Amino acid sequence: MLSNGIKRELTWIVFFAWLLMFFAWLTDLWIQSLFIFILFYIGRQLWSMRKFENWMDGRKANSYPPASGLWSELTYLVSKKQRALEKHADLNLYKSEQFKAASMLIPDAIVSLDEGNHIEWFNTVSKSLIGVRRQDVGHKIESVIRQPEFIQYLKLQDFDKSLTLNSLYKQSRTFEMQVIPYFESHKLLVVRDITELYQLAQIRRDFIANASHELRTPLTVLRGYLEVMLDTPGEHQTTWKLPLEHMETQSLRMQAIIEDLLTLSTIEADSITAVKEMVDVPKMLHQLEEDARQLGNENHHFVFDIDDALVIKGFAEPLKSVFMNLVSNAVRYSPEGGAISVRWFKENNTVVYEVEDEGLGVAQEHIPRLTERFYRVDKDRSRVTGGTGLGLAIVKHVLERHHGKLVIDSVLGKGSVFRCEFPVK
Repeated sequence: MLSNGIKRELTWIVFFAWLLMFFAWLTDLWIQSLFIFILFYIGRQLWSMRKFENWMDGRKANSYPPASGLWSELTYLVSKKQRALEKHADLNLYKSEQFKAASMLIPDAIVSLDEGNHIEWFNTVSKSLIGVRRQDVGHKIESVIRQPEFIQYLKLQDFDKSLTLNSLYKQSRTFEMQVIPYFESHKLLVVRDITELYQLAQIRRDFIANASHELRTPLTVLRGYLEVMLDTPGEHQTTWKLPLEHMETQSLRMQAIIEDLLTLSTIEADSITAVKEMVDVPKMLHQLEEDARQLGNENHHFVFDIDDALVIKGFAEPLKSVFMNLVSNAVRYSPEGGAISVRWFKENNTVVYEVEDEGLGVAQEHIPRLTERFYRVDKDRSRVTGGTGLGLAIVKHVLERHHGKLVIDSVLGKGSVFRCEFPVK
């Protein structure tokens, strides 16, 4: 179906064509009449085009759009599209202003950065929290936040984890910073004050560490008396031997819990002051192989597949704790005769320590919580096997200290695979 503008244009052409044909019939000037019609039609189109350009340009106050023909239809379509675009632009502007207004009320500092880390915009809290000012827009964020740790954080571009600073913008408080990539190469820098949360966590860590230290001395005394009573012959051996052995077993378990609590507290408090060094993991794992066979009492079949040339940079004692924890768990929860496979290898840009067993396995709903301290899938089974409930929590924190992660794959009744992944960088 033809539009109204095309219909009017065709009507105009037919009307003037008949008019000129009548004039040519009267004067017998057919060629001249055709030439006049063509010139008049071209001139009319040029005049309408000029009016359309002036209307589109909008700089002349007295400019009006063409009122007839094809150009009037084109003017109508352009106006309709323009109104739709203006409505869409108004809606986007409203949403943008709404987002900016909401960001201004967020209690955390938010700074938008471009690909080169230049400041694009920031919310109100950023002024007091990190000291950014209006004149800083267009400058690099490093010129505002000059801490070496933050600059290194930006250079590494490992934004999956946050950065904690103990001072910022002349404030002796604890801040958590994280960069969130968004919209192609743009980034959001989010800074929040976590002083209260950090202090509460520190109080909890101090309490655990102090309580564990205080419990260690009386427990040592109790264990000493138990050993003396068990080793001393006499009539009490007939009546009290079994209870004393149970007491010794539980005291050993309590000692293991205290040692694990102290280890976990040390890792969480980041009090390991040793400098990172190249750790000879293959040598450590070969020693672990001998310890594992003694731990299993020759009741398990061990397979060690170790890349002897693969070393990493880190902290030796915490890594040793990770490797031993996973192997002892495999021994503890595997039936006699079960195979336990330990692998140390490189896969793409990741160094992997993997322990696979043919043990009892873990149901899928329990896997996300296995690294929680004292979380037990089966409390009775854990107490019988001698687990403290802290081993995987220690593994998790040591891996975080090495920028690694723990991946657990388990099938109930078939076995589990515990995989520690260390980034090569």
